[in-house]
Amino acid sequence: MDKLNKSRKLYEMAKRVIPGGLHSNARWIDPHPIYFNKGEGSKIWDIDGNKYIDCMVNFGALILGHGDPDVNKAVKRGLKIGLTAAVDTELSFEVARKLKDISPCAEMVKFASTGTEAVMHAIMIARGYTKKERIIKAEGNYHGWYDYVNCSYKYPPEKWCDIPVPFPSSEGLCRDLLEKTLVIPWNDLESVDRIIKQYKNEIAAVIIEPVNHNIGCALPRKGYLEGVRRLTRENDILLIFDEVITGFRATPGGAQEFYGVTPDLTTYSKAIANGFTLSAVVGKKDIMEITDPSHKRVSFGGTFNGHQISLAAALVTLDKLKTGKIQVHLNRLTEWLIKDFNSIADNFGIKAKLQGFGGQFQVYFTDFEVTDYRTAYTTNRERYQEFRNGMIEGNILWSPDCFYHHGITASHSNKDIQKILTVAEKVLKGMKRKKV
Repeated sequence: MDKLNKSRKLYEMAKRVIPGGLHSNARWIDPHPIYFNKGEGSKIWDIDGNKYIDCMVNFGALILGHGDPDVNKAVKRGLKIGLTAAVDTELSFEVARKLKDISPCAEMVKFASTGTEAVMHAIMIARGYTKKERIIKAEGNYHGWYDYVNCSYKYPPEKWCDIPVPFPSSEGLCRDLLEKTLVIPWNDLESVDRIIKQYKNEIAAVIIEPVNHNIGCALPRKGYLEGVRRLTRENDILLIFDEVITGFRATPGGAQEFYGVTPDLTTYSKAIANGFTLSAVVGKKDIMEITDPSHKRVSFGGTFNGHQISLAAALVTLDKLKTGKIQVHLNRLTEWLIKDFNSIADNFGIKAKLQGFGGQFQVYFTDFEVTDYRTAYTTNRERYQEFRNGMIEGNILWSPDCFYHHGITASHSNKDIQKILTVAEKVLKGMKRKKV
């Protein structure tokens, strides 16, 4: 598009220095990435000067909005202190205590830097605690780039089996993930029961997203999370909730508070510090204590764990999140988007639906209610791409990935939601006229 000339030119230069011109492959957009230079509240600007309502929200890492003034003040105060990494401080205790108060399963807390690192630590803890090695993960759930969970995230139908097998998401992964990782369809309790019976004495943990946001937004069926909790408890298997995305959004205590299901361990990141680099593993006391260095059992290290500037941001962010007011705002706007978008699509006779939860959502061009990876795969990619292009033309920052989640923040206003819906209606009307 002509409006992205500077991004196109920067890409031509950047790809000579950076493979693909960007530092995370998830940011790739065909035919070239968009480069940005400013964010404020619910808005983001690219280097061509185009202003968008941001529905990508840093892949879910924003919950307050870009450049929250209170977070910025806290970070500036932190910079004046001069401490950054490789030390523990009173601040690290204060933030851990706040997180313990918010999260239902958080009897003890350890900080790391990224969501992937938190997952790696959680799985190490589970293996060390249970003395078992296999783990179970679900199709379509994404838990970062760690070898043992980086499989069966996105893969084509020709690789599907009635009983899923781990399909590596990349070359270069450890080959023994095919042996150590067991895969289940998400939202299918019978499959959990079956695979646990088969490998009962070998499974250290089941790790799942309580809401499957990495295929967009699929909600758990009634009784699914409760059933997984019961089966893991009955068979001495740890249950890990990956709340990197769901954490703090629908309720202050995340999806586990919303659904009333408490796991043994939880991983948090993204929104915990409103986009500053921070993650956490939290869980039951007897499990977490095996990372106590005096016990010399499970290692938990990282120079940047509990980075002081990120903790300064988290302290303010968690204070704002614990009241529940932001979650009321996010839930209200999400319900508004669901109701009005689906009504617009119905009025035009277009097979499309918006599914959402706690400020995160996705649009699917399909007849099916999306409940798992395989129903998400039925979405019409061409229609989705045309819709996405129209949203970008209308200055709504929208993902090119038909499986990924979008989001809104505390800074998104009623006016923003109305603009998103107005642009969506215009795009859908054009699609109807062209009979795509």
